[in-house]
Parts: sequence; structure tokens; C-alpha cells
Amino acid sequence: MFIQQLHQVIRFHRYGGSEVLELENIPVPEIGEDELLIEIKATGVNPIDWKLREGMRNVSLPFIPGVEASGIIVKVGKSVKDHSIGQPVYGAIDHSYAQFARVLSEQVFAKPADLSFEEGAAIGGGKTAWGALFELGQLTKGQRVLIHGASGGVGVFAVQLARIKGAYVIATASARNMEALQLLGANEIVDYHEADFEKKIDKVDVVLDAVGGELLQKSYALVKAGGILLSIVQQPLQEKAEQYGIRALWGGTKTLSSMKEVDHLIQSREIKPILSRVFVSLKEAAKAQDYSQNESKQMGKIVLTVE
Repeated sequence: MFIQQLHQVIRFHRYGGSEVLELENIPVPEIGEDELLIEIKATGVNPIDWKLREGMRNVSLPFIPGVEASGIIVKVGKSVKDHSIGQPVYGAIDHSYAQFARVLSEQVFAKPADLSFEEGAAIGGGKTAWGALFELGQLTKGQRVLIHGASGGVGVFAVQLARIKGAYVIATASARNMEALQLLGANEIVDYHEADFEKKIDKVDVVLDAVGGELLQKSYALVKAGGILLSIVQQPLQEKAEQYGIRALWGGTKTLSSMKEVDHLIQSREIKPILSRVFVSLKEAAKAQDYSQNESKQMGKIVLTVE
């Protein structure tokens, strides 16, 4: 298969707003023996993309954003046995705002034929949700879980996964997304815009917070003694957790085991990705990030296609 020498990417050379994103031509990456080269068809747009662009932590500049994608395998490393050229895949593919990206073979999975590439690029939130709920939170059948930001890219999977495990699911979201969350399996949905919304919620065993700020601060008192509060957007306060007799952890874990668990459920169609909005071509990367940062109130994952 012919692979061009240069490819288009989105990079930033300095930290700042979306205006620092540049469309550039650079050499196609070389792969190692245990890696694959993926021709990217669509990439997920996540808050981490614009947070890194703004300088949340130092990265090696220039930097290509992106942490998940779908596409087609165009090159296979010498030691790779379980993937082949031409196979459509999805997975945890870094630097995916690009026409081509390299990835460890174990981090991608076969894309089901009935899922579009756009949907394939929207599955990454599932591994975060699984890791938080079950690897850290140890959520079990019959327990009560409160999911903040249930309509977001992680939240929609958290609702589905908790339901499958037999937990009682309470979701907070805006009024426009309540009906859709009920269809996904939420037992209760509370509009977090309402004053004193927390008074409508009985205590839970696990809180998964994907919003932060005031919502997180109100959540300590909603956890049963001995329960756990997990946030994927900011570090919970240990001193405050101790005051309430609960545990509080950063919940943004993304493990290979969680990827495999989610892939099994994707392949069996027990869970599904939800698309919020699709932006077409790398030229719309800045618009996609601005939408994620400032305007996104719709349910599901924002995706950017690569042409």
C-alpha cells in the first residue's frame, strides 16, 4: 500500500487559544516493531485537547492534539500478530489530529462494521468511565451511583455501564437531555441548574464527577460514610473527604484492562457511543475545540473527521 511521505496535521507551537492551532505538512511517522500506522478517519475532540493547548501542563512543542480516533491500518510492525493492513479499527490513538498516527497495537480494536468511523472515534469515554466506576469505585450490583455530567462523552458511557452492572443510576444533566438519559438507563435524572438540586438526592455509594467546580463541592455530603467520590476533571480535596468519612480520588484512569472490557461490550452491542456534533476536516479543528470549550451542551461526544 502506497503511503505518502508527508501528511497534514494540526499542531500548536505555543500555548494559547484556538488561534494557535496550525494546519501543517510534516513527515508521516515511522512505527516500531509493536506498533501500527493508522490512516485516521475521525478523531474524538476532548477537553484534554484544549486544556493542553492552553498550557495545563508542559508538553513537547510543537504538539499534535488528540487522544482517541478511528481509521484504517496501513502499516504493521514486525512483531504484531493480531492486526492486519486494511483493518478498520478504533482506540486510544495519541496525536490523532492528523492524517496518519502511530499507536501500540494493543491499544486499538476492530471497529464493528455497523459503527461509522465517527462513532468509532467517540468510544474513548467508555474506558474512562469503566476505570472510574469499577477499577477505582468498585461499584457493584444494587449500589447507588451519582453521575455528574451524565450527558457528556464520559457520562453517557458511565450511565450505560452502571446500568449493565445493576447499579441504581442517578444522573445530573440539563433539562434538554433528561429524556435521552432515561432511555440510556438512568433511574433518576436531576437538573443541576435548579437551586438546591442536591436536596433531591439521597446519599449514594459512589459519585462520578465529570463537571467539577460547585457541583463537586456539593457532592462530598451526598456520599455515604465509607463511600467514594471520584472526579475526572479536578483533584478532590482529601481534607474535606476526611470530614465526611469518605474516600476521594482522581478518577481519570485509563487502563488496558478497561479498554478491553469496554470493547467487549461494544462488540456485543450492549453499549453504544453517542455523537454530539461532527466537524468536517482538520481545517475545522479550532471550531471543534471552541465548541467543546464554550458551547457544547448537547449530549455525547464531539468528533472531527479527517479528510
